[in-house]
Amino acid sequence: MQRRKNRRIRLRLPLLLATLAVMAGAVWSCREPLLEFWVDDTRYAAEIAAAARKHGLDPQLVRAVVFQESRFNPASRGGKGEIGLMQILPRGAVADYANYHRIPVPSETRLFAPELNLEIGCWYLGRAMRRWREYRECAMLALVQYNAGESRADRWKPEQLDGPVLERIAIPSTRTYVEKIMNRYARYRAQESHAQKD
Repeated sequence: MQRRKNRRIRLRLPLLLATLAVMAGAVWSCREPLLEFWVDDTRYAAEIAAAARKHGLDPQLVRAVVFQESRFNPASRGGKGEIGLMQILPRGAVADYANYHRIPVPSETRLFAPELNLEIGCWYLGRAMRRWREYRECAMLALVQYNAGESRADRWKPEQLDGPVLERIAIPSTRTYVEKIMNRYARYRAQESHAQKD
């Protein structure tokens, strides 16, 4: 009797494990929409608007960048040392900002403060936008530079000023990064336009 019971358990165990694997895969494939659902993407609206306008950026673009970079979590820290809302790098954007403004590099603790983080991130992104302003898809090129660096943006820029950018991006994660931000940016602009009509 016990032997038959053990045999039934051994036969059912692979089926149970396969079912659990399928369920885990389904949850994993839905993780991004589930995570997005819990994000309050209206946080820091005033701070984002102020920093964006100061540096000639559309606040909705900055909002989309903040969503992609940190999901509006000011305590966010990236795997390569990126810090805060806009995931600024102390040895990258922060050092450039300090050098340009002839000030000491702010401490890492200060970089988590939303206002300073947004100030540096928007300064860095605004500088990239001005660099690529003659290109039709200047926002995409600025995002490439923000994510993958100036030299890669140079390599991937289109031959013509009105040429496409997305298909020229050779790193899939950067292409996905740019695509997600541009899609969210379009959604935020549509929401803003709709709200203004009401």
